[in-house]
Amino acid sequence: MTTRIEIQLSEEIQTELVAKVQTWAKEVLEKNGPLAAPPFISINIWRRMDELQSFYQQEKQELGVVTGEETEFLATHEAWRGHPRIHICQERVKDVPDVVLQSVLHHEISHALHHGTPEFYTFRYSIKLQEAGRFCGLDLALLQQCVYMLSVAIKDYDVVTWLTDIGLGFGQLHLLEYLISDTEDERRIWEVVCANPAQRKLALALFLKTLLPIEALVALRVERAEIIKNQWKEAYRWISETIQKGLVGFAHNTMAYKDKPFQQRLENVTLKLISEASL
Repeated sequence: MTTRIEIQLSEEIQTELVAKVQTWAKEVLEKNGPLAAPPFISINIWRRMDELQSFYQQEKQELGVVTGEETEFLATHEAWRGHPRIHICQERVKDVPDVVLQSVLHHEISHALHHGTPEFYTFRYSIKLQEAGRFCGLDLALLQQCVYMLSVAIKDYDVVTWLTDIGLGFGQLHLLEYLISDTEDERRIWEVVCANPAQRKLALALFLKTLLPIEALVALRVERAEIIKNQWKEAYRWISETIQKGLVGFAHNTMAYKDKPFQQRLENVTLKLISEASL
C-alpha cells in the first residue's frame, strides 16, 4: 500500500519549510513500510505556537482527550480522529538545525506509520493498575500523566528501532543529542519532586523519553550510540548514580516487552515503575 501525504498549511508558511517537510517525509515513505500502513498521513504546518495550542485545546475538549502538553515537543503526532496527523509549528522550529529537523520528520512519519490508530492514544486503567497507583500515592489524574509519559517513551522506542531496521537510525542520534543538550527544566522539576514518592515517578517517566530510545540504539549497535549514552549521563548528572543505573535497568526491562501488544506493554511498564522501590 502506498501512503500519501496531505499537507495542511496555515497562512504565511515558508515554501522552503514545506519543501523540506515533503522531502524528508518521502525519505521514510520510500522505504519498505509496515504491512498495515495507513492510506494517508496528514501533516499540519502551523505558523504560530498560539494557533497550535488553540487547536489542541479545542480537540481535547471535543474528544475528551487527557494527555500532557504536546506543544513542548518539536513536532507531534496523534490519531484522535481515527487517522494519523502530524503537527509542526514554523515558529517553534525556526532555529532548529536542518539535520535535527530532518530527524524529527523521520521520527514523526514513523509514528504515523506505526501508531496511526486511536489505540495508541487511548489508555486503559485496570483495577490492578489503579490500586497500585493509589498505594504509591498516584490518584487517577497523576496516574494518567504517568501512563501518558511512558506511552511516549515506548512509542519512541518502537520508532527508533524501526528506523534503524530501514537504515535511518543514525539520524535519530542527532535528535536525541539535541533534546539532551539542555536539561535545566528537568533539573528544576527534579529538585521540587524528588522527595515526593508520587510525583517523583512522573519525573522518572519523563526522563525515559530520551533514555529508552538511546538504550535501544546502543543495543542495536548504532554508531555513536554509546557516545550519546555518555552524554545523557552527563546531561542528567544531577540525578544520583544509583538512580541513573536504576533507570538504565528499567529501560532494559521495558525493551524485553517489545513483542507484547501495546496496551499490555504499557500496563506492565507502568506497574513496574510505580512499584519499583529503588526508583
